[in-house]
Amino acid sequence: MPVKHTDREYEAELGRLREQLLSMGASVEEMISKSVKALVERDTPLAHQMIEFDQEINRLEVDTDELCLKVLARRQPVASDLRFITLTMKMVTDLERIGDLGVNICERVIELNQEPPLKPYVDLPTMAETARSMVREALDAFVGRDADRAQLVIERDRIVDAYYGQTFRELLTYMMEDPRNIYRATRVQAIAKHLERIGDHATNLAEMVVFMVKGQDIRHVGRRDTSAASRVPHGVLFLCVHNAARSQMAEGLAQRLFPPGVRVWSAGSVPAAVVDPRAVEAMREIGIDITKQRPKAMSDVPLGDIDTVITLCAEEVCPAFSMPLCRESWALPDPADVKGGDEEVRKSFRQVRDALRRRIEAFVNERRGPEPVS
Repeated sequence: MPVKHTDREYEAELGRLREQLLSMGASVEEMISKSVKALVERDTPLAHQMIEFDQEINRLEVDTDELCLKVLARRQPVASDLRFITLTMKMVTDLERIGDLGVNICERVIELNQEPPLKPYVDLPTMAETARSMVREALDAFVGRDADRAQLVIERDRIVDAYYGQTFRELLTYMMEDPRNIYRATRVQAIAKHLERIGDHATNLAEMVVFMVKGQDIRHVGRRDTSAASRVPHGVLFLCVHNAARSQMAEGLAQRLFPPGVRVWSAGSVPAAVVDPRAVEAMREIGIDITKQRPKAMSDVPLGDIDTVITLCAEEVCPAFSMPLCRESWALPDPADVKGGDEEVRKSFRQVRDALRRRIEAFVNERRGPEPVS
């Protein structure tokens, strides 16, 4: 928590700075949300309204800068107060740039709304929500002086980048299929790029929070050790051709064994119609219910949320992703291929289930690292 000053007027000035920064942040969040709402709902008047709303964000930037300069001139702050005030001046610049990007989105929305829809907007709203929440989390970390929370924001920028890469590839396909799509596709691509840049600005905000709290400049090298082999994943995809047995059991086990916050999916390149009932039975024996799980194709999985892909059979191929991933291969025999009586087949499902459990437990323990010494 920030140290309270004996000079009440000085403390009040610092409080006003925090309030103005948070007010500007709230306005920027509104700009992001409503700009994308104008796109999805084809609401041209809302887009015009948001363009005008940018003037309020600009005013808040000027007012906050003026207050910062007054405090610097009158109080001559040092140490943490100096970092707080100078970083506030830098943060409002990033927030103002996010507002400008919101204007750019609205301008593209107005152009798109004059044309027939190119495609349903699925990834863009999710991408926008991720970017918006990054801005909010960065500002919450600023208020709470929470460097760890800021680090999480920095790591989430990979998700926004992945959504942009996925959207770009999809739009490129539309343009190659029909040149008449180029005008609309380039404008949708511009919106995706603006959202990706908003994620970058949110990352800047988080890096400044780390500097304010720790006095450590982490720009350009700001992430913790985020090599795929060392971090707890955010999103894990288990792959197997038919997504009927091994990957379904892995999904159920991972939901139970992974730390809170890790999202898990399974999919296959040629998904079966149903989950193998013998896999359901094997999981029920250890108290895990996978009856609500269904085989899924790759197109059913939010690829932008995935940072770890684990293939469970040698014949499955890991798809191409636009971002660095942890890729592992746990080649396990297909229990459904075992020939013999019912009990022998059930035994093979149990063996694969138990092998998956050991693999997942080892995977998690390696990334958690050693327990701290008390």
